[in-house]
This record gives sequence, structure tokens and C-alpha cells, in this order.
Amino acid sequence: MENTANLKLPYILPSQAQKHVTHNEALRALDALVQLSVVGRDAAVPPSNPREGERHIVADRPQEGWSGHAHEIAVFQDGGWMFHVPLPGWVAYILAENLLAVFDGAQWVSLSAGATIGAAEKLGLNTTADSTNRLAVKSDAVLFSHDDVTPGTGDLHAKLNKAVAGKDAGLVYQTGWSTRALSGLLGDDDWKVKVSPDGAAFFEGIVIDKDDGTVRFPSGVRDSRSGLMTTSLIPAVVRDIWRINADTAAGTPRTYAIARVSGSVIFLRGNQAEEIFSSDMRDVSMVRIWNISKSPAQPAWVNWNNAANQINVANAADVASWGAGETIRLGDPNPTGDNVLSMIALDISNYLYNNYGRVWRQRGLLVSNSVLGIGGPVRMDYSGTGAGGTAFGSSSNGDGTPQSTMVSVFTAEKSPVSNSNLLFIRETVMAPATALAATRLCRLVGIYV
Repeated sequence: MENTANLKLPYILPSQAQKHVTHNEALRALDALVQLSVVGRDAAVPPSNPREGERHIVADRPQEGWSGHAHEIAVFQDGGWMFHVPLPGWVAYILAENLLAVFDGAQWVSLSAGATIGAAEKLGLNTTADSTNRLAVKSDAVLFSHDDVTPGTGDLHAKLNKAVAGKDAGLVYQTGWSTRALSGLLGDDDWKVKVSPDGAAFFEGIVIDKDDGTVRFPSGVRDSRSGLMTTSLIPAVVRDIWRINADTAAGTPRTYAIARVSGSVIFLRGNQAEEIFSSDMRDVSMVRIWNISKSPAQPAWVNWNNAANQINVANAADVASWGAGETIRLGDPNPTGDNVLSMIALDISNYLYNNYGRVWRQRGLLVSNSVLGIGGPVRMDYSGTGAGGTAFGSSSNGDGTPQSTMVSVFTAEKSPVSNSNLLFIRETVMAPATALAATRLCRLVGIYV
């Protein structure tokens, strides 16, 4: 055996003359191959003016002095080119490309892009990494396993760290490079799952609160058998969201005359404020009224009962053009949205905020419906939209004496002034003609979510 197995360095043989020649040849090979760094790997012909010790990886189809040495390592030594045949697994640093390459037995294959001393700035496996995706992998599968070689602890953790709570730390799921789902800490520190049909609009499916671990389903939950949305009932702080104690001979819709308007206060010509908004409803609900003297009719939301002849609206700008002699209507003009039944629109956002600290679009309300008439029956009906065929409720007894019942009303129409759904109410004074509506109240008992 005259050469070493891997680098093919010549041995000094017994009784060999001029041993220094063999020794120097081995040193030349070591100088060429140890800490291997080459100028490039694309040249097919030798450079015209190489420097001593200059190294190249010969290209696929070499010519001239490199002919027949494809993929070999060419080293310029003592005025001529020496060639070394690589073995699979040899690694060289390619100066022209700023990367490491490994010989796989047939080709020199890139190990990394943008390699620097001590770290790789970018790494692409079967693809090219870029300045955004510094690690890029194309593979049918990616495996991460606990360390059973060192061995390690037996644990495996994948960490996604963001700078501050307002940033994202999450996983992005795409179809054809268009995002269809997200999961992680998205915009805050609650864990979320979002989905999208088009990569533009996103819907929150699951939210887990970071402070207490409670789970919310902002888009709802569907029953697996029927495909219908499910609801749950939460107990409500019992309050009257609609209560009228004044005796009236008319149901809804009904009208009132304006005496004057000052800021957010409407002065009525009669002491009829309690027929529109009861003092029991303060900080609980808002009632929509309409100025039907305007064309088209203009809405405003009553949130206070100042005095017997005064009602206060939530936004003074809504009534800035209203004046004496004009007519207020309680009960939406027909049609307003889906409310073809001309029912009274009720917004309970004040109730939600004051009792729960937030306002949301409830699925429905569970209410106690109580009605009392004088000299005959009075009826109260409810609807979640005001659409035809949707109103239902109950009436007082035939002689007008009290009657109470529980009613579940599922709401769907978003309030134009809050993030709450509207409840629609209709009062009806029934025969005989001399009957009066006395106490009518809608007491909130539960909220469907």
C-alpha cells in the first residue's frame, strides 16, 4: 500500500531513495486539501494568470489543461496544475458564491446560502432562502424529535417569540400561497384561531383569554347534526328594558307634538314623556323616535326622561333641525329595514355596558312580558326584526287584569348606534273602544349568546 486511503498521500517506503520528494508531495496535497477553500466552481478552462496555491473546482465539461478532470479540485502548484479527486462528503467553501458546498459523489451541492463565520444568515433546503424567509424548506414532511442522541431531556419545545403584545406570534396556513387560517398570539396575548375564505377577510373561531383561560367562540358554534347555530342562555341582571306606566288609549305607532327643542332636550306640548320613555329605563335602554314632519322621516334615540314633558336624546345633532309644531312618532315608519310592522325599536347597549362592562350583539333575550289594561285587554308583542309574521307575545285577561308570561325573542338586526342587536316592541289596545293601556313592562331575565 503506497498511498493513504482518503487523501491519497504517498507513503515513504522502506529503502526509498530521495525520500524528501515523496514527503514534499504529501505536504503539497495536504496544503491543497486541508481547510479547503476554492475560488469558484463554474470555470471550464484554467485561469490565464493563477497565483501559487490557487484552488478551483473544475466545471462539468472542462477543456484545455483541465480536460478530463470534471468536478475535481485543481490546485496551481510549482507552475502547474495538480488535480485531486474528491470523495463523497468532502466540503469546500466557494468564495465566489459565499457558501459551503458538499460533494455528493456526482456533483458539488450547496449546503447554505449567505454563510458567515459562526452562523448562516440564510438556509434553503431544496429551495432558495431570501431576506424574508431566511429559513426555507421544500419537503413532503418535516420531523422534529426530542434529542435521544446526546441524549437530551426527552422534551421538545418549538418557540415563537414576538417583541411586544401588539405584534403576532403565530402559524400561517396557506392554499396556493393565499392565507386560509391563522393560529397563535395575534395582535395581543390571547390565543386565537382565525379562518378566511379568500385571504382578505378573517373570522375569529376560537379565543382563549390569557388572564383566566376562558374560551370564546366569537363566530358561534354549529350543531353537528342540524347544521344550525347553537345558543346558550346566561342569567341577566333583572331590569325593565321597556316599562310604560301611563294610561293611553292608543297602541303603537302613536304620535306627539313638539313644543320646542333645546340642545338634546325635546319639549313636548303635553305631559307625555312617560308614554315614550319611562324613568325606569334610564341607563338601561334607548328608544328610537322619528320626526315624521321631515321628508324623509328623521330618527333620534331617546336615552332619558327629564320631566313630564321633556325627553332627552343621545345625540343633539340628530334633532338640531327639529322645531315647534313638528310631529314625533313612536314606532318606526313603514318600512324601516325589515320592520314592516312599524314596531318600536329598542337598543339595550346601556344595559349591557353598565352591567357587563361591554356591549355585544346578543343572539336573543329571555323576557318577562307583563301587561295590564283598564276596561279591556291590552297586548304586547315582540320581534327580533319587525318582519311580517315574526311578532308574538301575550295579552292581559279579557277584563284587562294582569297577565305575565315568559318570552324568548331571537334578535338579528344590528343597532345603528351601538354594537347591540335591536329588540322590536308593539303595544295594542284591544276592544272595547273604551279600553286603556295601563302598565306594560318588558323585564329582562336572560340573554342568549
